[in-house]
Amino acid sequence: MLNLKKITICLGFILSFSSLLSLPRPHNPDELGSVQILRSALAMDKHYLLYLVEDFEGERPWDFYRVDSFLAQTQFAASIAKSEAFQEETKLIRESGYPNLENQTSFLLQSYVENPRLDHWEIRPKEPILLPLGMPIQGILWVYSEGHHINLSMGLSQKKSKDLYFDLGTLNFVGWRRLEFRINLPRENTRLIQSMSFPISFASFRLKSLASQKKGEFHLYFDNLCFVIDKRTFSYPGSEVNDTWGNKR
Repeated sequence: MLNLKKITICLGFILSFSSLLSLPRPHNPDELGSVQILRSALAMDKHYLLYLVEDFEGERPWDFYRVDSFLAQTQFAASIAKSEAFQEETKLIRESGYPNLENQTSFLLQSYVENPRLDHWEIRPKEPILLPLGMPIQGILWVYSEGHHINLSMGLSQKKSKDLYFDLGTLNFVGWRRLEFRINLPRENTRLIQSMSFPISFASFRLKSLASQKKGEFHLYFDNLCFVIDKRTFSYPGSEVNDTWGNKR
């Protein structure tokens, strides 16, 4: 009887833990407010730069690098977010040095889940995207999902360092969402950037299917990948990065 009770408790713990893995990323109900805060932060402190990593308008070739599926396709589709927040952020990006940004297409990813516990994918630009001098401290990506239990992470690369991956959360929401994520670089990477000899590059997106994901075909859309770059680290050679932008929120 005691052993049966222990097994029941363990099983309950495992099930509760599995359910946590499939929780959706916390939704920000005020995406427009977040864009307005971003605008204010950039206006208040000129050390911060809004860098458009990729607009997904079709000029840059992308492809699946590592896949577990027989179906893995990418293309640029005429489907973009229609929200006021997306329109305002597009306007802010244009004002931040990208006046020719069109926003007519997004990046469509299509694949197939065969083994939900193990399937994973990596999507890379043909060449890594070199970032400007400075410390990337925050990322923004617009994502369309249809309730998929798939986790998304982003990879950065740097010479003399292992690739770094940052979690954007689980994509089991429906529709377009603006995902913000902090970029906390290890100290050794910040030192390499501060040397001005080893800039950092955007390298890839990674998708990982969770056990709760159903088998079958799925698709996602990405749009307007941006980083906030802190340039102040080069004002005082050897100083630690002063990540204050996130605290202004």
